[in-house]
Amino acid sequence: MENTNPAFEKRMQLLKDTVGCRRTDYIMAAPFYTYLPILLYGETTIKDTVADWKNAMPSYYRYHEEFQPDLAYGPDSIFPGKPMEALGCQFVRWPGKHFPDENIGFQVPDQEYMSPDEYLEYAEDPTGFIMKKILPRQYSNLKGLSLLDFSMAIWQGGLYATLPAVDPSVKTAFDSLISCGQVMNEQVGTAARFTMDMKKMGIPSGVDFVTSAPFDIFNDTLRGFLNVSMDMYDCPDELLAAVNAATKIQARYLKNLIAGGRIGIVGFMLHNGFDSFMSKEQFETFYWPGLKACIDVCVENNVIPWIYVEDSFMAKLDIIERDVPAHKVIFTFTGTNDLKAIKKRFGGKYCLKGGLLASVLEYGSAEDVKKMVREAIDIYAPGGGYILDTDVALDNAKPENLRILFDTAKNYIKY
Repeated sequence: MENTNPAFEKRMQLLKDTVGCRRTDYIMAAPFYTYLPILLYGETTIKDTVADWKNAMPSYYRYHEEFQPDLAYGPDSIFPGKPMEALGCQFVRWPGKHFPDENIGFQVPDQEYMSPDEYLEYAEDPTGFIMKKILPRQYSNLKGLSLLDFSMAIWQGGLYATLPAVDPSVKTAFDSLISCGQVMNEQVGTAARFTMDMKKMGIPSGVDFVTSAPFDIFNDTLRGFLNVSMDMYDCPDELLAAVNAATKIQARYLKNLIAGGRIGIVGFMLHNGFDSFMSKEQFETFYWPGLKACIDVCVENNVIPWIYVEDSFMAKLDIIERDVPAHKVIFTFTGTNDLKAIKKRFGGKYCLKGGLLASVLEYGSAEDVKKMVREAIDIYAPGGGYILDTDVALDNAKPENLRILFDTAKNYIKY
């Protein structure tokens, strides 16, 4: 039987009670970040972390040992350089290849990789479309995949389907996939060891898998933000057919992933659906059904969905309240200046994560931080269901301000 650190069990119970909006002995403090340990200690660079996650692991361990956050975050939100190089990645820019600054983050430019008249082709065969059309467009070394067609590879058809394999580009594609798989296995192994070491240290994972809403598959990586925004008007039926197909695939993928075990929290990073770019009617038609289906998969399988809302969703709160079960979900609302109104509405029903200004942790005084944390606890902790976090991903902070954040969280509470 596995020996578990009592601190881990205590934090896991604290997490369950917090998500369940029950009273707790202290408020969880778990700032979400991408690069914080790298920039905090200066022991490595973002460039070297992209090259190999192992280069940053001493800093990640040091951060968690020093500050003892209530949830752990590893380096796996950072695009890994070697696997991207192996495939000839075209859709990400990163330091060491595109930027001279060693401590600038990766970027994903908004680009078009599919045309609007391809929505129905995607909807009819998402797997084949991704393999034959999208991967060759996004990775220069995978162009040979466009020659393969296994849709009729039954009986003798399977033999004829291998004919394109003699093309050098097909060999390049498969060699590149093997190379990518080898280095990805190393990176995933590094992330898995970190998660297990954090458990031994007594700190649960803050997120075990990160995805988005099915709509954002097209918004983020296939059509681009502006194109998809126009497609809701220009070709709504085709877009909806594609989103429905993506929803089925993502829901099935999540079910299989959760069935494999070791998944406690699934993060949904929402990059569209917000008030300034999508009406309430469009949200209910294109965005919400797919996201809700994925949330339901998590809830039905006792996994916590963490919904990270970028920009304002104030006009959609009634939809969330109508369809999301209470005491099962964590929400982070990063794009609103009215979190008090959200707390007033959702208090005791949904766990909220946020409430702190990252800028104060980066530039403020010790008294500024102490005051901010206490005020956040006073406002958002009553009724339970609150985790201290920042309004954006925290990547820069004074060490002394971080200490005050965690100390105040553990020693100051009001109900």
